[in-house]
Amino acid sequence: MKIIIPRIIISKLFEHSLLEDPNECCGLLLGNDEKVIEIRSLKNVHDKPMTRYEIDSKEIDKAQKYCDNNNMDILGVYHSHTHSQAYPSQTDIGKAREIKDFFDPYYILISLIEKTRPIIRGYKIDLEGVTEIIVEHDGEAYISTTMNS
Repeated sequence: MKIIIPRIIISKLFEHSLLEDPNECCGLLLGNDEKVIEIRSLKNVHDKPMTRYEIDSKEIDKAQKYCDNNNMDILGVYHSHTHSQAYPSQTDIGKAREIKDFFDPYYILISLIEKTRPIIRGYKIDLEGVTEIIVEHDGEAYISTTMNS
């Protein structure tokens, strides 16, 4: 299982995460099949945004209408973890199972533990459990210059 997120969109995910820090950011990934075409950055409406996120259901409805009019699907939900690794918390898992009644998204997490090196990871979450998925991007992967020594 994989999702393809172009590097320009990954940079927008990092940017949104850093702009909202120390609060968690959130939004939706829109596209076709496994490929993300655009993101919809949304406001985190949770009353404790530093440690939780919540998306207004009206925003999901608007995004679905936009997708219907533009031949796209909501492929995923993203949010940042400002003080922890990019792994789903028990709260994230519970929230994912609630959303599953409406659509079956990928979950993309961005960790800001190291602000200069955000980390992105993807997951599928269902009643069977949590499965990490491959996050592919366009272009060559970055290779550290110390690796070539």
